[in-house]
Amino acid sequence: MLNELCRHDASPPTITLTMLMDANIRPLLDQASHLELKLELGDIRLSFPVALTSLSEAQEQAELSVPEILSNSAHPRAWRLPSPQGLQLSQPNGKPLAAEIRDLSINGMRLLSRRCLFRRHKSKLVRLELGQEHNILLKLKLVRQHRARHFWLAAVQFELPVADRMTLSDYVFRGFLEAIYREQAE
Repeated sequence: MLNELCRHDASPPTITLTMLMDANIRPLLDQASHLELKLELGDIRLSFPVALTSLSEAQEQAELSVPEILSNSAHPRAWRLPSPQGLQLSQPNGKPLAAEIRDLSINGMRLLSRRCLFRRHKSKLVRLELGQEHNILLKLKLVRQHRARHFWLAAVQFELPVADRMTLSDYVFRGFLEAIYREQAE
């Protein structure tokens, strides 16, 4: 199932599953406001949103889309993609932001830079370029900033509109799958 989701080039990807179920279950599903398929892989929990359509009285078709990925710890949080590739941060005027993305989730990131990124203001407007196809405007809010001997590390968070969130979720999910494949190959 994970391979099938990753194989699609469209964003956001979806896969379709056909299920047979007892006819008495359909009224319960009609009343449900939110359906999801949960999958646990070690200390990671994936929640796939599910949309149902009827093919016949006894047969349903379920469409799964990009999951929410959470670390399954005492305090669950969005899974972070380490050292994401092919991303560029720039200022609204197009000038590159002098920072490297250390890790990325669907609601925040950690930035490594040679200088302090947040001096007077605790927020910053930037553009995140996901390849050449997608540009996402982010308002970064500083969570914490740490100065080391030769660099600064800043943890930031952001909120996104639904379409941009789905685009970023797709990118993070593909990175998650690549990390799983690398682990299995070792």
